[in-house]
Amino acid sequence: MAGDLVLLTGATGFVGFRVLVQLLEAGYYVRTAVRNVAGFEKIKSLKSAIPYQSQMESIIVPDITALGAYDEAVKGVKYIVHVASPYASPDLFTEDFELSYMQPAVNGTVGMLESANKVTGIGRIVITASLLSIVSRSIFGTDTVVNEAHRSATTEGPYPNWMAAYSASKARALEASEQWMAEHKPSFDLINIEPVFVLGRDETATDVNGFLKGSNGTLMGPILGYPAERRYPGIPVHIDDVAMMHVRCLKSTISGNQDFLAASHPLGGIEWAQSFDIIKKHYPKECAEGIFKVDTTERPLSVKLLIDSTKAENTLGFTYKSFEKQVLDAADQYLELIGRK
Repeated sequence: MAGDLVLLTGATGFVGFRVLVQLLEAGYYVRTAVRNVAGFEKIKSLKSAIPYQSQMESIIVPDITALGAYDEAVKGVKYIVHVASPYASPDLFTEDFELSYMQPAVNGTVGMLESANKVTGIGRIVITASLLSIVSRSIFGTDTVVNEAHRSATTEGPYPNWMAAYSASKARALEASEQWMAEHKPSFDLINIEPVFVLGRDETATDVNGFLKGSNGTLMGPILGYPAERRYPGIPVHIDDVAMMHVRCLKSTISGNQDFLAASHPLGGIEWAQSFDIIKKHYPKECAEGIFKVDTTERPLSVKLLIDSTKAENTLGFTYKSFEKQVLDAADQYLELIGRK
């Protein structure tokens, strides 16, 4: 409830910062675990956080995978929201996958549970997982309907590429957390939030390169003239909805020990090519000037993946923001970053 202290990890990132802001807006006090002082100073200075300085504190956790990394951070908190995760990057060599993805994902998650179990008073932990935690690419293009009970993800190597390794790390972390909860039966409960393509305004991005990392780059790349390298499932979600889900899951009226998929347009999904139509409709001037290259770039293609994410809407009491809203918020920020808005 409002006024309680929440430990938040990953607040310097896209999703984590938006979760921070919504926690503050809801009246929570937030202890942010950051790797260094500079990280906390950065998020404190961002516009949305400035009005809430008195509700914020920080604790330095330089290595989230170290044994007992969060032992001090968890003291005195009522809730934990664990957003921090290994960053997905194509720049890692095959021999680094276990070290760079698997161990940080599992050790960071289980380490948080272990630290929380050493103290009293913690009621709930909310973890940012992913659709990749439960889904295998083998069901892409099929009529399989995925809900929170689905499990087809592969966790064992060898991994053909960095994305396969990253996906497996998310699945292995979820698997490890479920096993830990079953074995230890702690006094706190656990909720996992499972999004994939999180789109919208990224207040932590201060330049175009930073903004185009991650899911916003998947959306904006083709719009800016860089054809998509592969087909992606049409299962985006607005950043505000993802953050709100984390915050609402702290309510005592929401049962613990469950998962929530996060994807707008449940079951039907979207076609990534719709982004071109949205851009042409709302930014005719920028299209004519060649800022947005939707008239000269190959339209992105989608792959079928049926996600039933209605549980979150029904349980948490909201309606997902539309794909159009997601595209407009991302495009607006891009224009701001290049000085055109």
